[in-house]
Amino acid sequence: MGMLKWLAKGALLLSLFAFLGCSGIGESRSFLNPQVDFSFYNRIAVIPFKSLVSDQLAAEKMTEYFMLELLIAGEREVMEQGQFNNVVYQVTKLPHPFGRQEFSTAQFTQIGELAKVQGFFMGTIHEYSMISVGGEQYPMIAMTVKFIDAPTGTLVWQNTLTAAGGPNLPVVSIGETFTLNELSQKICRRVVRDFYKTVPIK
Repeated sequence: MGMLKWLAKGALLLSLFAFLGCSGIGESRSFLNPQVDFSFYNRIAVIPFKSLVSDQLAAEKMTEYFMLELLIAGEREVMEQGQFNNVVYQVTKLPHPFGRQEFSTAQFTQIGELAKVQGFFMGTIHEYSMISVGGEQYPMIAMTVKFIDAPTGTLVWQNTLTAAGGPNLPVVSIGETFTLNELSQKICRRVVRDFYKTVPIK
């Protein structure tokens, strides 16, 4: 089963290279709730991402990179992560409330009110690993990011993106992405950019 899984990952990476023309960033698909008034969301926060992969630090790393890209974008006020996490602990009464990200509508509402934020980002890491192809090691990341309306818990926006590292130009190694950290930065930048391209700015 281990060999089959490795071959499946290798085939996926090769197909991504073919699809991307070795550009390194895969297809991004987004959903936008057409009934939402985006001028409402002046102050937002990030619920720490959860991980479905063996690397338990993947979610923490991706949360930090995503938070940084939101701050760099500067389109909305973003609540400081530590302060927001303390509010979540206060509402949930749990020492580790972010493992499953299963919050009730009432909890979303209460967190939003106490934190004085109108919406939250939350993400799930589906793939975060190095894949061996042709004697080289390349990173692969897949994740889903959602933006949730704080008062109602309604899904406002969702994006799913898969990215694979590798050379940007065939044969000639120029502009490669060979590390998970570098690809993490790129994929978070892409998702934040796609959010603000999709969501109307007031």
